[in-house]
Amino acid sequence: MFTSGFGKTPKHRKFDYTPRFWDPEKEALEKTVNQYKGNLSDEEKVKLRISAGLRNRYVGDEQYRQKHVRKSNKRILYITAILVIITYLIIRSERILRMVEAFTQ
Repeated sequence: MFTSGFGKTPKHRKFDYTPRFWDPEKEALEKTVNQYKGNLSDEEKVKLRISAGLRNRYVGDEQYRQKHVRKSNKRILYITAILVIITYLIIRSERILRMVEAFTQ
């Protein structure tokens, strides 16, 4: 009997995943030791310095982040209020009312 590809069910896939233990403190210590021993190339040193600087700046300074979130929320509130007022003025405008009356007639 002829079977098309529509009737076949796909077979399940098997994955060979073996979990490994990861110690972030040990990895950070090894990076620091390698950095000071000179085992890293100049390019790797630059990458480590940049990534460490970015990580430390945003993780450590929670007040900085909260201040900017508050500023952003205030800005959104002001913009929303201005847009609501402008929309209200446009809707209540006599020109708009005359245009609506002209289209409905």
